[in-house]
Amino acid sequence: MKKILLSTALGLLAAGAFADEALKVTYSMPSRGGRASVMRVVLTIDGDQCRTGYELDTALLLQNPEWAERIKADKNKGERRRGVTETQFIDYGTGKYYGVAEMPDGEMIATEQSFVLDSTLKIEPSDTVICGYPCKVATAIIRSNTVKYWFTDQAGVRGTAQSAAHLPNGLVLMTSRNGHIGLRAQSVEKIPSTGGPIIPAFDTLVDASMYRYRINNADVITIPVFRDEYIGITKSDAPKSVDSLLADVVYRVSGGTIILKKVKLPESAKGRDIFVQVVQKADKDAYDRTGSAFVIPVGKEQSFLDALVKGIDSVPAFVSNSGKSYPGIIATDAYDTPVEMLRFFTPFGVGGYNRGISVPGQVWADSVIYHQDVTHLAPLLEGEAWIGAYIGNWAEKGHKLSLTLKYHPQGGEEGRRIVVPVFNSLNLMEQGGQGYPDFLGSDSLRVTIDVPENIRGAQLVYLTTGHGGWGGGDEFNQKENTVWMDGEKIFTFIPWREDCSSYRRRNPASGNFSNGLSSSDLSRSNWCPGTVTNPVYIPLGDLTKGKHSFTIAIPQGKPEGSSFSYWCLSGAIVGEAVEQLPGDELQAADGKTAKKARKAKSKRR
Repeated sequence: MKKILLSTALGLLAAGAFADEALKVTYSMPSRGGRASVMRVVLTIDGDQCRTGYELDTALLLQNPEWAERIKADKNKGERRRGVTETQFIDYGTGKYYGVAEMPDGEMIATEQSFVLDSTLKIEPSDTVICGYPCKVATAIIRSNTVKYWFTDQAGVRGTAQSAAHLPNGLVLMTSRNGHIGLRAQSVEKIPSTGGPIIPAFDTLVDASMYRYRINNADVITIPVFRDEYIGITKSDAPKSVDSLLADVVYRVSGGTIILKKVKLPESAKGRDIFVQVVQKADKDAYDRTGSAFVIPVGKEQSFLDALVKGIDSVPAFVSNSGKSYPGIIATDAYDTPVEMLRFFTPFGVGGYNRGISVPGQVWADSVIYHQDVTHLAPLLEGEAWIGAYIGNWAEKGHKLSLTLKYHPQGGEEGRRIVVPVFNSLNLMEQGGQGYPDFLGSDSLRVTIDVPENIRGAQLVYLTTGHGGWGGGDEFNQKENTVWMDGEKIFTFIPWREDCSSYRRRNPASGNFSNGLSSSDLSRSNWCPGTVTNPVYIPLGDLTKGKHSFTIAIPQGKPEGSSFSYWCLSGAIVGEAVEQLPGDELQAADGKTAKKARKAKSKRR
């Protein structure tokens, strides 16, 4: 960033141009979604200098009074962008154009770029007449896009409302991009001249990429949860009661393989898309490990916080038909499982093991960034929330992790959203005594939950990864996953990844085999070292409030010697909470009645 003060002599009025008059060109903006834009672009030309700004199209608002009411309502709700006021300037005398932006906090930033008239433009005659001016058309190829400018050289001035590196030598009256009309002049009128330069002096000048980045991120809410925190074997430092846990303190629990923090998030995520980003690098652990970023719901009598501070046996358990207990993995009327935001798998030694390992043709990544949309979990990511991150490993400082939440404006999901935790069999507390979920060889995962409200367009967000790292283990063998709801089979698929070799540069410490492959290249049961595992969205239709049962069946492989297979599964219901669902037959709160109603409705179709 540098300081610059433009001379007041910058871009003096060109000789022969309007000495006492300036020119105002008003452009219509392209329609969106079939609706005309309520904004229009205004270009002011005074000598060799131009200014581009925006104004409301009052005539259009008078024709559509409901638009004005909507704009007013949006302002009252505070749902519009807090606002970046951006103005563009062009100086044809110096061959420079400027972007100037007032940020929401009042800071002014500007950027400067050069342009060359007619450079690389293909100029052809045209029959188009706009606002009484006959036009020529100039064509440019910009980043594989065909951009056209209809311009006139008979107006006695030069100017454009769409700055670019290559501009025609005239007044631009219309633009198009890949055949789609952009701006089109509605009127050209003379106005009094300012009598001097219209480009102001700028105190702060930044490069073009930083300028655009600052504008695009002006209303993004960024919450840094963890910054370069170690995850590895260490003594747990959390107090022995949930009530004693403090906000904004990073706790290391479950033997140090989980970090935990209570954070302050936006009071409302309405109208925003939410993304989670995790940056991970190895320090003292060179292996591919299961990782998870999760949020802990605390609305019931017990939560996963109880397990973390009191021990895994303090929370309800799933009991398999063999009689073995698996605490903490299913939701009950009194307990909610943690809800995964992100399931990731560390690569073999990225960062900490880059030096000293050389493979021809490979340049190792310094770290891995896992970035995922978690907008569907918005109800859990408002106000105060407990956020955790886990990497299973056996080293004191195995991995270093940062986690950030970002709330982007002009997004979100419609209606009043709801998240209902159902199950999470990932043994997050491996170092706290939680066993591996190895029961699927002789049983299914079974859970019955009480859905608190009717849910329109309900979906089960289902995450599944298979483990068992030898030739006969489920990590390397395809296994069918089948999901049942209320006794009815609703989804079957084989979770499998065949693209693992795409991520070789993230895996410096991966073993290389005599056949030319590396361990990180091998296909796996829905995961690869150094990648995110994406959830599957299983449609449940309109779901009535009340009891519903889920069953997950997987033909898990048998143990071989000391080796065994297991599956890490998590699921949560998401959708729109409503008072009433369409169709009286779907209003029964009892799950069996609802199931019969769905079948009857299906037959009528």
